[in-house]
Amino acid sequence: MAVLPPLATVADLATLLGRTFTPGQELQAQALLDQASSVVRSYVRQDITRATTTDTFTMRRADAVLHRCAGVVTLPQRPVVDIDTVLIDGTATQDWWQDGNDLLLRSWTWDRPPAAHRPPQVTVTYTHGFDEVPGDIKAIVLQAANRVIVNPSGIRSETVGGESVTYLIPAVGEYLGVLLSRTEQRVLDRYRRTAGSVNLRSR
Repeated sequence: MAVLPPLATVADLATLLGRTFTPGQELQAQALLDQASSVVRSYVRQDITRATTTDTFTMRRADAVLHRCAGVVTLPQRPVVDIDTVLIDGTATQDWWQDGNDLLLRSWTWDRPPAAHRPPQVTVTYTHGFDEVPGDIKAIVLQAANRVIVNPSGIRSETVGGESVTYLIPAVGEYLGVLLSRTEQRVLDRYRRTAGSVNLRSR
């Protein structure tokens, strides 16, 4: 599997902070942005950036009246930009159409028992994701990385020389590190994949 690029750059972070990084700080900033990008992708269960993937899914039966097709596969990565090839049990087919993230297969003869207990396997090569990372996702990645730069020890407050210092850590009292606050999770929920076809394998 190809390594996905970070969802924000060191230059973006430097601009946010209004500073210039030393070479050592650039390395740290890149590491934090890589971690923050991984955390965001893990939460939304999406690659986010534009990519082409070949996955194999189990076809499920469709409502013949509602969908007017034999079977359907829901592609997990959003948005679906283009579907390149479709194979059913290893045989290429053009007898399909796309409806959002659903791949609808117009006709297919479902086997009778015992083969009926092994639904057709659909291999799809498709292009997905955003050509440019959405601004709210990029902002959250930068915020998550910046929290660690501002407060690497995860301290919420401390008293030094009689003066109390409070750090910008959410009031829930948890140490975030390169993690997401509940507010950030709510923003990301619009991108989050919560259901779809079972992904059997990727290559």
